[in-house]
Amino acid sequence: MYILDSSFFFGETYKQLPLGRDLWTTELVRDEVKDFSSRAAFGILEDAGLKIGEASPADFAAVRDAAEKSGDLRVLSETDISVIALGLSLGGSVVSGDFAVQNVCRHLKIPVISLKSKTAKKKVWKRICSGCGAEIPPEYEECQICGSKPVMRGTEKKR
Repeated sequence: MYILDSSFFFGETYKQLPLGRDLWTTELVRDEVKDFSSRAAFGILEDAGLKIGEASPADFAAVRDAAEKSGDLRVLSETDISVIALGLSLGGSVVSGDFAVQNVCRHLKIPVISLKSKTAKKKVWKRICSGCGAEIPPEYEECQICGSKPVMRGTEKKR
């Protein structure tokens, strides 16, 4: 079973998966796919059996919690969250080219199929001082050690 992100419909990616597979996506993905070629790809897959589903509020909450912990919540759209939540709900593989989507899926142990040749490594995003490298808690606007501004840095997390 595959849960398709919006990025799947851009370009010719849809030709990579054989028709007849158990394909799912969300209503928010349908709304996000707007240009002619992407709508055509969506229509082809819909005619071939693409299903539209929605996850439970509990699955949405679990995704938001995991994204908050990984630091990816700030860059995920509601559409991204809906795709990950559906993957969690159905137990399928999420197909996406978005590294933040892939990272949150990894945190939730949801299988991911990358649309890019590279897949995202599991990361946790932290606020790191641009001067001395210390981790800066969210309640501070600058480093308490040297006064420099923080930057967001992904730290690789062991599987």
